Amino acid sequence: MNIDPIAELLVLFICLLTSTSTLAWGLMAYPLGIAPRASSYFSLGNVLILFGVLLTTLRDQTPSYLYWFGADMLLLLGFVLLRSGTQRLFRLPSSIKLDGALLLLTGSLMLTQPPSAEASDTLGICFSFMAASTFLLMARDNLVALENTVKRPIAVVLLSPIALMGVVFALRGLLLLTEPTLKPHLVSIQNADAIPMLWLYVVMTLWINVIMMGNALTRLVQKMRQQADRDYLTGLWNRRAIQQQLEQLHQRWLRDGQAYSLILFDLDFFKQINDKFGHSAGDAVLVKTAKQIGKVTRAMDIFCRLGGEEFLIVLPTTNSHVAEIIAQKLQQTLRQSSLNWQGALIPISASFGIVTTAPGDTPDSLLALADKAMYRAKETGRDRCCSAQQQLGEPKATPSQ
Repeated sequence: MNIDPIAELLVLFICLLTSTSTLAWGLMAYPLGIAPRASSYFSLGNVLILFGVLLTTLRDQTPSYLYWFGADMLLLLGFVLLRSGTQRLFRLPSSIKLDGALLLLTGSLMLTQPPSAEASDTLGICFSFMAASTFLLMARDNLVALENTVKRPIAVVLLSPIALMGVVFALRGLLLLTEPTLKPHLVSIQNADAIPMLWLYVVMTLWINVIMMGNALTRLVQKMRQQADRDYLTGLWNRRAIQQQLEQLHQRWLRDGQAYSLILFDLDFFKQINDKFGHSAGDAVLVKTAKQIGKVTRAMDIFCRLGGEEFLIVLPTTNSHVAEIIAQKLQQTLRQSSLNWQGALIPISASFGIVTTAPGDTPDSLLALADKAMYRAKETGRDRCCSAQQQLGEPKATPSQ
């Protein structure tokens, strides 16, 4: 079948866009290593779309499972992989089983008639509704993921091309069902009647890949920012991040009057552990401490490693009495923990300093008070809790047994 020159040019442009996108996503996956799994899905999805489009241009009046059924299935599988890449990129629950089941159902419906020009309306209806559902669900996935990083109206604008592609395929399926006279405009991509639809496909192909590329780079920036705020060894918040969160919490206290507390603790005899067992053992103790304390902290608490063997827990909306109870619970947790290092049992304990907000306090002054309370706990025997609100002298403590 002869192809209209303009339609042929647009088809070649779509192929150029998909092949370029394939190369770009492949480079992002390897060697750049930017969201490698998601980028691989996007690259493979564009490859399948490219081959699907090329096979579509080879259709004629002769029945062919490859040029009719095979081309449509390659295109649909490419769309599914684009959705899977989106879910992988934003770490959303995978829908591959559901998408696979819908794809299998669509393929079964397509095979109810011999794949040929005479059955092109049936094939087009099945293809359109499957493509529409994939793109609309992909738009929803992106909306769910982006709501945490941008305002909802901005997310809607960014994702409109994906949703529009879904709407276009849904309208195509409905028109094939209700308006048979429009079949030349909607089914073939080889004649002049298909030019408006091909232009839309060109714009959507470009726009969707640009959006996906932007999403991948956004995810990379988020990951880099998160790594900058996390302690490399324990995965806890670091000093830089906790300073920012503490300042925000303090401003809320000044505005709403809801007290918060800090628990600062330092591991006992940590230098001796490093000297006797080596720094690898010391690192293992730090990781074990972070893991054990993390199990008993509340969801609203902010747990960080300030540096060395010193840790800080910020307790929002927590008064001094509750803070002391929590500190004693943390003390007991560490006291009951130990690290088996190369056959030797290393006990873990810590000295805790507790402070609760009072008029005139600042984040820095609270940290200084907690630090003084912690050192009083060390000076009076270690493995105990001491509150900054108590008078200097013998602290109220939970001494080691």
